[in-house]
Amino acid sequence: MKTLIGNLIIILAFSCSVFSQNNLEKVTNAMEPLHFMLGTWEGDAWTMTREGRVESRIKEQIYCKTDCNIMVAEGLGTKTDAETNETVVVHEAFGVMYVDPETKKLMLRAYKDNKISISEIDIISEKVIRWKMEIPNQGTVRFTSDYSKDNTWVEIGEFSRDGENWMQFLGMELTKIAD
Repeated sequence: MKTLIGNLIIILAFSCSVFSQNNLEKVTNAMEPLHFMLGTWEGDAWTMTREGRVESRIKEQIYCKTDCNIMVAEGLGTKTDAETNETVVVHEAFGVMYVDPETKKLMLRAYKDNKISISEIDIISEKVIRWKMEIPNQGTVRFTSDYSKDNTWVEIGEFSRDGENWMQFLGMELTKIAD
């Protein structure tokens, strides 16, 4: 009986190892369409708020984890307070890009302002991506990021109440400063 149980454990462990390796191989190349995003980026941005237009300095870092089966994006935007001359954080975000194991779609799980959103990443054209989020009872927000110009990341954020008419509320242009 001990031999049977021991053999079953060995077979189960081997099967799990093979299954995990096969799944990892299937997913490893799935993030490759987004590798152009990898690196450290800096530049300027503006955002429309209730108080008006806010200018900021942005730093984004995009890097791989777990053999590049996921990609991580960390963003920090700052501005100088006109009254105190101190640096103030106006944007702090964290995102994880991955391939959904069931749908095989590129996804973004973003964390910002104590909120979590999950969006599908659409590849619009070579080095241009878009994702959007529904805001209950308000409309849709979408972001389009264009990396088609060498070492440049241009992004716009837009809002629509009806999904047809879009109003830009964010503009950003960053330069790649490190791989």
